[in-house]
Amino acid sequence: MHSSAQSKPDDWSIGTSVPPTPCLSRHYQVYLERRGIILSQKAQVLDSRDIATQWFNKPARGLHYQSPCSVVTDDHGYRRVREYLGRIEYGVY
Repeated sequence: MHSSAQSKPDDWSIGTSVPPTPCLSRHYQVYLERRGIILSQKAQVLDSRDIATQWFNKPARGLHYQSPCSVVTDDHGYRRVREYLGRIEYGVY
């Protein structure tokens, strides 16, 4: 259920890449979509989806030593992770 869409979900909205399903909560579906977007962006920077997945689950200095997976659960945290990825991509972190 990973997403490679370039859309940016806000306010717990669900894009077209994760179809709604009664088995998963709306929040979890949005989490999966955000995770996919972030992993795709990080994989482009690192040229490795596996390394991006490891990064997503480890504490990050630029996120006050919180893991990206724990931060993307709300809109503010999602924006923080996206901004942090942008800084990493341009070497300003």
